[in-house]
Amino acid sequence: MNSPREILARGPELKQLLEAAGADSAGAATMHRKAAARVIRVDGVKAPAANILKQELLSMGGECSNHREVILGKPERCTVHLIADESTLRRLPQKMRAQPFGLKKLAEGVVALLDGQARRPRVLSHARGELQFGARPLICGILNVTSDSFSDGGQWLDPEAAVEKGLSMAAQGADIIDVGGESTRPGSAGVSAVEESNRTTPVIRELARHTNIPLSIDTQKADVAAAALEAGAVMVNDVSALGDAGMAEVVAQSGAALVLMHMRGEPATMQADPRYEDCVDEVYRWLEARLEAAVEAGVSAERIALDPGIGFGKRVQDNTELIRRVGELHSLSRPLMLGASRKSFIGALTGESDPARRLEGSLAAAARGAEAGVQILRVHDVEATRRFLDAYTPLHRRENRQPALEEAPA
Repeated sequence: MNSPREILARGPELKQLLEAAGADSAGAATMHRKAAARVIRVDGVKAPAANILKQELLSMGGECSNHREVILGKPERCTVHLIADESTLRRLPQKMRAQPFGLKKLAEGVVALLDGQARRPRVLSHARGELQFGARPLICGILNVTSDSFSDGGQWLDPEAAVEKGLSMAAQGADIIDVGGESTRPGSAGVSAVEESNRTTPVIRELARHTNIPLSIDTQKADVAAAALEAGAVMVNDVSALGDAGMAEVVAQSGAALVLMHMRGEPATMQADPRYEDCVDEVYRWLEARLEAAVEAGVSAERIALDPGIGFGKRVQDNTELIRRVGELHSLSRPLMLGASRKSFIGALTGESDPARRLEGSLAAAARGAEAGVQILRVHDVEATRRFLDAYTPLHRRENRQPALEEAPA
């Protein structure tokens, strides 16, 4: 069976998820109203184990949503949703200690999930130190040295202008500066590694001379990443999640941090009618697999962050659902980066065709990310985002369910 993970959907959205997992419609209607506390999803549970879970959780005052035919022993394996308050879930290992079908291990996994969420990653190690996460998300400023990025293409293509822009973002409160030399907007054609390095390496080298803020290279190419890391970058933001076979070795040998992002397809074709049965689940499982692959390839998990890839092969409804439920990705126990700034789904929601005029929508996405405990926000509007978070954090952080982000690390 798969490892447990928390589901944050509530109300009709949760009812739909329970039904999609095979629950009886009437039962789903009853159970989704009980989900005032925690909902833990486990895939691949054997039918007899699912029946035992149902009986035991009911006896403890909780609930377990199973496939409607699991009582008949089919399907052989199914998805279960454990619905209970945290204290009940923490009693599961004791309750399941003598049960067969791996139920004790499942129950211990649920408690491990709850413990892990109470201790979300406080740092992300990189080539020259670590990023520390505190009460508010870190701000990653976007510096596109491209001719065709969707929002600011051509503005910072000149190296001197790019360095000036980067230093300006540092002064405005950026915690990270992410330098990219190839547009990944929908329909973009890409550039050669030589051209991409010629755009980014001089800018990174000059920024490293004038600021101590961690620098990131936004690239899919191992050669470009290697040159940028040599020039002073300490993090690789890879939208292809190790699509280049040489990227893992470059990152592992340098000790750089690595951001793995979900994308369906490639930039040139990713918006050609993307479809999902369950977008959040599919993104979650894909990131889980890429995380495992990166670790197997030699990249330390302590150096990896994850990004759901807002706008990369996704419809408006997919993007909005991912942002609403982004906190579910915390079950992967790695820092999260959210990059929703100025993207087209915000234009669709607000009716604003000009990306530069999508600040309000970008801040709305930032607010949801901050509320969900996302550790890094990747944004165009650094100063506005910093000022927003300066006000938002003290007003809302006490309502955050996860206390690990309440205070800055020692």
